[in-house]
Amino acid sequence: MRSLEQERAKFTYEKVKSVMGAEFEEDYARYVKSAPALILANGLGNTLAFYKSKKKKAYDTLYDHLNEWLKERGFYDDNTDVLEWIMSSADSLQVFRATQEVLSLLNWMTKFAKAMLKGDESEESR
Repeated sequence: MRSLEQERAKFTYEKVKSVMGAEFEEDYARYVKSAPALILANGLGNTLAFYKSKKKKAYDTLYDHLNEWLKERGFYDDNTDVLEWIMSSADSLQVFRATQEVLSLLNWMTKFAKAMLKGDESEESR
């Protein structure tokens, strides 16, 4: 039996690995690294709406990864999208829990993105 942390690590490893070599790899790595600050400053719903509005592959991919994880964790059913759930049926406690879960997941995503993806070279030298 795996712990929740192990499940998060496995999921994020597979998702980050799937982005390796993609033309949007560097953008994805940058967006993953900035996501926790955006969520803490603006909230989960606003951050996800921002990702949806951008119409860029890296944002779409990150959005899909977060959406998939929350579905797998049972926050909402398979026929619902995270933004739809937040706007239509989630109460503030559910959104708070989802936010905590996404931040925990992003902790792993950030580690794997730094280790596995191309990124800002100036950041690497610090």
